Amino acid sequence: MAEDESTEIGDSDVDNGRDLNTPEPGDMKHLDFVTSVVLMGLSIGVIIVSRGYYLRSRSPFYASPGFMPIILASALFLLTLSLMYQSLNKSSLKECLGRIREGIPRGLKSLRFRNTVIGLAIFAVYIYVLIRLLPFWLASIILLFACFMFLKAAGVVKSAIISILSVAGIVLLFQIIFRVPMP
Repeated sequence: MAEDESTEIGDSDVDNGRDLNTPEPGDMKHLDFVTSVVLMGLSIGVIIVSRGYYLRSRSPFYASPGFMPIILASALFLLTLSLMYQSLNKSSLKECLGRIREGIPRGLKSLRFRNTVIGLAIFAVYIYVLIRLLPFWLASIILLFACFMFLKAAGVVKSAIISILSVAGIVLLFQIIFRVPMP
């Protein structure tokens, strides 16, 4: 096999020693562009929702529950404008969109994307199933243990011990000492 040909190595995202999940230096501009678009949309959404908080509170703007989210989202919006300007500074919008079009299929097949989806699924099970059926402490121990196992952060026994002690510490500190009700 020639050196310039890529080989498929099972489930791995490595091509001739290069990690395909790590962006090339030239890809950063389009990643900055995508990040700026996503964060811009997020900041606009937060501003719209927070404005609703302000209108429903019938209090002065500076005292409403929407005041700080609007301030923070406005700052985020300005920062994303700066990021977008920097990403488009040395390349055109057409080039950025072209790189995005090329990168989407590759990104959807990557190991990083798959791991992200699995991680989100673990948290969805925690939020929509475990918290509703089990006490907070037990659901949280199961979540931490599942995360440790998925990430291969430690062995089974060590993951179980860390999960139990972490949740016990949180319950002790917040529920018993500070008397904060847990879900």
